[in-house]
Amino acid sequence: MKPEEGRQLDSSKLTFKLAAFEGPLDLLLHLIKQNKMDIYDIPMVEITSQYIEYLHKMRVMSLDIAGEYLVMAATLINIKSKMLLPQHPVVVEPEQQEDPRAELVQQLLTHQCFQEVSKQLDELAQQRAKHYTRDQEEAPPGLQDHLGGHGDPVKMQQALLRLFSRHRLHKTVARRVGKERYTLREEITKLEGKLQKAKEPINFEQLFDEQAELEHVVTTFLALLELMKRGAATIVQTEVLGPIWVRGVA
Repeated sequence: MKPEEGRQLDSSKLTFKLAAFEGPLDLLLHLIKQNKMDIYDIPMVEITSQYIEYLHKMRVMSLDIAGEYLVMAATLINIKSKMLLPQHPVVVEPEQQEDPRAELVQQLLTHQCFQEVSKQLDELAQQRAKHYTRDQEEAPPGLQDHLGGHGDPVKMQQALLRLFSRHRLHKTVARRVGKERYTLREEITKLEGKLQKAKEPINFEQLFDEQAELEHVVTTFLALLELMKRGAATIVQTEVLGPIWVRGVA
């Protein structure tokens, strides 16, 4: 007999197929949904029998049963016995009677909630996998010439951080979201006019008012970068960590 034929004969003996579960709670939820049971009023006799039958099938298939499955089986049997065995005659108000299934129901509801969230995250991940992120665009040709040959974007970033530090703009401040008060288009027009009127290069920090708000500073900085990109402004830094001078290009 060939090995392949032996595997075919062995597989023919399996008359059922068991799904994979992440744990005993996962299995319980499957049985509850499959049999259309009320999760808030679980029939313990039926669910316990089905659960133990499922573990028996796993043993027949020589599958390893984790200890947590056996612990859950013992828990189900314990709850079942509490609901079947007669209790001592004690006068208890109906609303004060504790349901032996309460803790199990809460665990199932929590697990079900995590299942739904996990399913939603998986769907979002699949949707995100269909999108492609555009690669970073290369710097336009001649950008280094617009920077005057003595500066680069990294130095501009460092200059902005120094400005934040001196004006104490680095602190986190709670602000109410409202209508935009400074637009990039307006700041480009103002800054371009200011540079064209200036006869001498302007110190980078002098472009910003000491009392300027953070939004105004950031918008003005973006306007400067846009002018540099267009070739309408250039910067010069004659010494390391020295002042940055900005001038307009006619």
